[in-house]
Amino acid sequence: MINVATAVMLSQYKGWADQLFFDSLRELPVQELSRERAGPIKTMIGVLNHIYVIDRIWQAHLQHRDHGFTSRQALPYPDLAELCQAQREVDDWYVAWSSQQSESSLKEVLDFVFVSGNPGSMPAGSMLLHVVNHATYHRGWLVQMYFEIPAMPPLTDLSVYLTECQTWPAGSC
Repeated sequence: MINVATAVMLSQYKGWADQLFFDSLRELPVQELSRERAGPIKTMIGVLNHIYVIDRIWQAHLQHRDHGFTSRQALPYPDLAELCQAQREVDDWYVAWSSQQSESSLKEVLDFVFVSGNPGSMPAGSMLLHVVNHATYHRGWLVQMYFEIPAMPPLTDLSVYLTECQTWPAGSC
């Protein structure tokens, strides 16, 4: 399934890509973050908060505890700087968590409850893969929003990270 080295690399990649987006978003006119656009999550700050909330929900599942969220669309941080700091903290947690895993702990099946109340079970490594994939998917939504501004979004492809960066954390919120 997933090994420790891959878990660490993917969690570092996610943190790098998240930070690149926050750095880029600070360069946009502030009103663009809350301007409503087409789609299920209407604003850039809403998409960013959704990514953050999902990261925290799966963190809680990995920690065998309740997450406290009643909606995946919660907006705990309407301010970009505060959200950037909170996202950095959870990204750092995933990097640390990944580096503390073993092959067997990544295969451990954990029970959890979705926000809907439905029960679920997944291996810990699959939970991490979901977190990374989910953020990548929604960064794609942000890219579309950039093009509507119009502005050039940052390049956050995994291939860019693997060939040009492969070090994180870098930069600051």
